Amino acid sequence: MNVEILWAEELDEYYKGEVDSELVENIQKELNMDLPDSYIQLMKKRNGFYLKNKYFSTETPNSWANNSVHVDFLYGIGQEPGLLDSLYLRKEWGIRSKKLLIISADPPMFICLDYRKRKNPSVVFIDVEQNQEIKLAKDFEEFINGLVDYIEDVELDSYDSELSEQEIKDYYMKIDEVIQKGKPGEIDRFFTKILSTNNELIRYIVEKMRQHEKPKVHFNLLLFLSCCAEGDNKGIIEDDYLLEILNELSQSKNRDVRDFSLHSLKALNNRLNV
Repeated sequence: MNVEILWAEELDEYYKGEVDSELVENIQKELNMDLPDSYIQLMKKRNGFYLKNKYFSTETPNSWANNSVHVDFLYGIGQEPGLLDSLYLRKEWGIRSKKLLIISADPPMFICLDYRKRKNPSVVFIDVEQNQEIKLAKDFEEFINGLVDYIEDVELDSYDSELSEQEIKDYYMKIDEVIQKGKPGEIDRFFTKILSTNNELIRYIVEKMRQHEKPKVHFNLLLFLSCCAEGDNKGIIEDDYLLEILNELSQSKNRDVRDFSLHSLKALNNRLNV
């Protein structure tokens, strides 16, 4: 981890003083979680600071930019401001999971250590108002190493178009109606139409089709997911979510769905392991 370029020379308001083993133990006890060793070692060098490199690349558009998130500072081991602020920020902003530890905050957007799936936490971006979550890095060290000083924003791809609030509401209602009452062919035709709207609507109908009881709907969904697995449509479906759906569908009782899912899983794994 290259820490020499992370902060300015002068101390700032986020600096919480020297870190020792007793402080770390007390904070971990109050938080009821073990901090990553890479985070502790960084804080021993400087315990909280404004970042020089404030941008982290992402393929998923969000309220900050289409291809990055902004991170202004890192909380130190302490409070006001510090790691312990996570306790009241979660409550204040309705972040329900106690296994999300906020390490930087620009409400309603937060950068968190995510302990929900494993002890060594990944790093996620959460926008409470947009109900959006993006996985940024597999661990804290990868996150720190991925920070850069500038990322030029890019235009959204053809899947994103400008829609009025009323149009978006109408689309959500229509999706619910078609999923509930439509035949597989009708759902598929409407899905094709949704692909020309925006990413949030696409993700919404993907989840609805995933939950549908009919294998034909799953098979039609896989026509799209297989393209995502091969590397197309980046930014619409995150790889972790795609992997979750494909693993689920690979357990289908329907042979065609099962085989198609396994084929797509192989393509996804080959791409991720390159």
